[in-house]
This record gives sequence, C-alpha cells and structure tokens, in this order.
Amino acid sequence: MLTRRTVFGAAFGSMLAAPAVLRAQVAVTGDIATILAGVSDFSRFVEIAQRAGEIDRLKGTQALTVFAPTNAAFDRMPAGLLQDLLGQSQGSQAGSPDQFRLKALVTHHIVAGVVTVQTMRGGQRDIPSLNGGLVRLDGTGSVPTIAVARPSGGPSSNFGTGVGGQNVQPPARIVLADVLASNGVVQGIDHVLLP
Repeated sequence: MLTRRTVFGAAFGSMLAAPAVLRAQVAVTGDIATILAGVSDFSRFVEIAQRAGEIDRLKGTQALTVFAPTNAAFDRMPAGLLQDLLGQSQGSQAGSPDQFRLKALVTHHIVAGVVTVQTMRGGQRDIPSLNGGLVRLDGTGSVPTIAVARPSGGPSSNFGTGVGGQNVQPPARIVLADVLASNGVVQGIDHVLLP
C-alpha cells in the first residue's frame, strides 16, 4: 500500500536528478506542518520551525505559502551558521539556540496567501515575508526562483549580506512545486534564504 511518505519520497528522490520543476502528483490532505513532516527531505526545516516556535502557525487556518529549503539546501549554508543558530557551536553560546534569528529565518520562508508556480510565471515581483523582509519571486526563467529582495531605496546590506553578515546565497530554485495543503502550499527550494 502506498503511503503519502512513500509517494513523496519516491517523487522527491526522482526530482533531484530532474532539471525541471517537479509538481506534486498526489492529492494531499493535511496542513502545511503535516505535509512538511511527511517528506523526510524537509526534516531540518521542520526541526528549525519547531525550535523557532512556528509549527502552530503552519498548522493554523491562515492561507500561507512556505518556501521550504531541502536538507541539501541547509548543507549549502555558510559553515557554522546553522550550528550557531541552533546553539550547537562551541563557546559561551553553546547549547543556547538563538530564538530571535531562528524565528527570522523560518518566517522569511513564509508568505501570506497562496503562491503557485503558475502565478509566478512571466514576471518578477517582490512580496513581504512574515518576518517583514521582502522576497523576490522570479518566474521569467524555465524554473521559478526566489531570492532575498532589496527594498527600493533601502540599504544595500539587505541584498548583499544576510544573517550574521554572511553573503546571501544565489536565488533558490523551486525543486518541488505546488504541494497543496489544507491551509496553503509548500514550494520546495534548493537554497536557504538568509534574511
């Protein structure tokens, strides 16, 4: 018998080799938190969302879009940054997660409303994330991308650096598209957006 985890696991594994956007082929029921927990390659995002106290929001009734980084995306983060945020680094802050920055990181990957690949096609637009920063949705290429956006007239540091002054990574590509949930949609992305 096929379970949601088996179907998503097979679909997600095959998408890593595919250059195009993989669309979820299975009708899914459940909230965003349940959907994310059912896909093993989102386990790090789920862990960080739990530590940031954001799981209840992902279970709520507000329509949301979550641009969820894959586990491989977290592997691409600057060395030591994730460990520092989670309180797993050495030194005086060891064992003490940085709740403020964890929350900022998670909520920078969430926007109000439902954003599908189809609504992104053909243009660029900046929309506010739940942490107040802007994310740039770019649907002009063959694979839609998401990036940290610099506010018009705003400080260039928002575009050039991120959490802890690290360089912002390249735009994230959607690698698993339009996974529908009862309270929104999940878009799997291949890079972490550093606010």
